[in-house]
Amino acid sequence: MTVKLLIADDDEWICEGLKRNIDWSGAGVEVVGTASDGEAAWELALELTPDIVLTDIRMPFLDGLALAAKLRELRPRVKTIFLTGYDDFNYAKQALNLQAFDYILKYEDNGKILQTVVAAGERLLRERLEEEKLSKSRTLMENQLFAHLFEGCFNGEWVLSELDLLGLELCGNDFQVAVIRPENLTRYSRSGDHEEIDLLLFSIRNICMELLADGGKGGDSPQCFFAVYNRQANLVFCLPEPGAAGGLSPLLERTRRALEQVLKIPFSIGCGGCFSGYDGIAASYREALAAVQVREVAGAAGVFVSGEILPQQSSHQVLLKKMEAYIHAHLCDESLNLTAIAAAVHISPPYVSTLFKRYKHINLVDYIISARMERAAEMLVKTDYKAYEIAEKTGYPNSHYFSVLFKKHYGISPTDYRKKYQPF
Repeated sequence: MTVKLLIADDDEWICEGLKRNIDWSGAGVEVVGTASDGEAAWELALELTPDIVLTDIRMPFLDGLALAAKLRELRPRVKTIFLTGYDDFNYAKQALNLQAFDYILKYEDNGKILQTVVAAGERLLRERLEEEKLSKSRTLMENQLFAHLFEGCFNGEWVLSELDLLGLELCGNDFQVAVIRPENLTRYSRSGDHEEIDLLLFSIRNICMELLADGGKGGDSPQCFFAVYNRQANLVFCLPEPGAAGGLSPLLERTRRALEQVLKIPFSIGCGGCFSGYDGIAASYREALAAVQVREVAGAAGVFVSGEILPQQSSHQVLLKKMEAYIHAHLCDESLNLTAIAAAVHISPPYVSTLFKRYKHINLVDYIISARMERAAEMLVKTDYKAYEIAEKTGYPNSHYFSVLFKKHYGISPTDYRKKYQPF
């Protein structure tokens, strides 16, 4: 990591000497600028965003102590090192009060000055790493909290405890969930490129939170939380009152357009209805998932709000069609199962099972077996593949097990089925 250093001293000879006579680059330090007075140093600090400011104390227009005070207020992470020709306890005391990193006398040799700047850079790096660690830990905790809420697996006391631990104070008891779907997420998922997915989700998070950061700070503005679940971007809105939900559609459209403008790919957003209580989050999430699937039918990216686009049963049918298409495209895959199908359509495995039982009147395992047997029967009649080859092409590496299932399904063996139905 290269550390950016700004040097300020009203003695130009000292300023240039510090810049030229110390091997900054060899120590990983870049001198981004020099200033001959405090006001100029302040302007450069705003423009160049240095990590460390090495400044004289006595300077015209704005002295080093005032400069440090302004920097501390605006950019508290900047490390300030005072460089002065006066061994004055009062200066040292004021420097400590301003939480300066160090206080160096000008007659110290260059090695001491370099050593102090490098130490400040190392402290800065440690603090950044710690902040990143804390941020990642907090993000992980928030994702885990919302994962339980999306799945409906929680109790109220646990939710309150987690919210308190995260320091989150909700503005209301009504919730609405939106699912963000980039057009190319499926391509990344197929290729198994998890790093690209994580980078995309990180970018989506930053854009969304910058746009929605002011939510919940007053009036009817909804509070907004970002959560990654099933490698998918989700927004959870906490509404100060149910009527506040009416403003989400234009807000989501602005968010969608901003994502497309920055990331240069089409986005669709599905939004669930407004529900009360923590258990309402799971209900709104399911509706949001069904709503975003409508993009497959609509043929164009957009914001799709549950209840405004299709009746609930129709949106469930969209989900079912997508699951059926995935199943038939992966019949040859031995690992085709409930978990894989749920991941493909971004819903929980239990919800997949529920939809199949409710609308197909069959459990998922039996549906997959039936689809495989139908595919096998078709190949027995229309191709010359051997039975073991057909078994492999329908997801059964064990040909004996395949034959048992086939006979159970059709009442005759694969060989007899071919003899009976294959034209001469």
